[in-house]
Amino acid sequence: MLTNLTAALALTAVLGAPPAGTELPGTDAKIVADLAGRPVQLSYYAGVVPDKRWAWDPAKKAFVETDGPLTVSPGERWEATLLRRPTPGPPSVRFADRRTGRESEVKLPVPEDPERAGSHLNTLWPTWSPDGRHLLVNVFEPGDEPRSEGIVLIDVPSLKARFVRIENALITVGGFQWTRDSKGVVVRWGRNGASAIRQYDLTGAVKRTWQVRGRPVGHGLGTFSPSGRRFVTACTSLEKAACVWDTRTGKAVTRIDIAFSPVWGPVLGWYDEQHLLAPVRDGFGVVDLKGKVVQTLVKVGKKQQIYPWFDARAKS
Repeated sequence: MLTNLTAALALTAVLGAPPAGTELPGTDAKIVADLAGRPVQLSYYAGVVPDKRWAWDPAKKAFVETDGPLTVSPGERWEATLLRRPTPGPPSVRFADRRTGRESEVKLPVPEDPERAGSHLNTLWPTWSPDGRHLLVNVFEPGDEPRSEGIVLIDVPSLKARFVRIENALITVGGFQWTRDSKGVVVRWGRNGASAIRQYDLTGAVKRTWQVRGRPVGHGLGTFSPSGRRFVTACTSLEKAACVWDTRTGKAVTRIDIAFSPVWGPVLGWYDEQHLLAPVRDGFGVVDLKGKVVQTLVKVGKKQQIYPWFDARAKS
């Protein structure tokens, strides 16, 4: 019988990752660096057609169409897809266990929207905890500057879901993000132009507030560096810069300019302790903390609309 560690290593060995030269269907984008063995994985993307979404299928070794935003756990065992259906009822998440092939659908305990009879509050941005034990889904009210109602946390592998009420946080791109130890979440607090970053535990209690600019980010390894000693925010209008902060003191460590495209989805997060995953001149890639491009991972045309999602990959 395989131990959990042996099984995880065997799973990672057979899954594979998109090799250099892989084209992204429905776009002019192309992967230009082998993604196997890296600390991040390109799990999913949406193109110019809103209802067209693609996810990497390791069994087929190709990007295939999917029916909702999809995210892959750090150990690469679990896929989670946020489903939206036009029929009444709460939103749900479909979990696929890559080890067994089993699929399960979990209805989310999301409150109903008091302004829309028969509808539920908005849900978006499913995000795995760094330890892979929980999936977070943002729950928020509709509007131009939406405020949070809370988060849904789904335990894995039991797939038990619970709603945690955290009201009035400022919901910008990505919403709530995980702390490095998976014991809390962070979110933007205040209003656009005058906000801070607030940390909560998993019961919804406030733990601390950093008086820093920008929003927490979710791509790659997320907001906090692997050591947890630093965190990064998208810190200017149009997200043309990344700011790195000291977790203990909240003081600025550095600010770097990053590439910007009005038709690319925002991508920012840690790649490893000394590098960020970020937009680069011709797509998405790895930059150091001085803003120097180390490597381009995905090339994208300047006019190509694309919204990719990069997840973390656990060390084997």
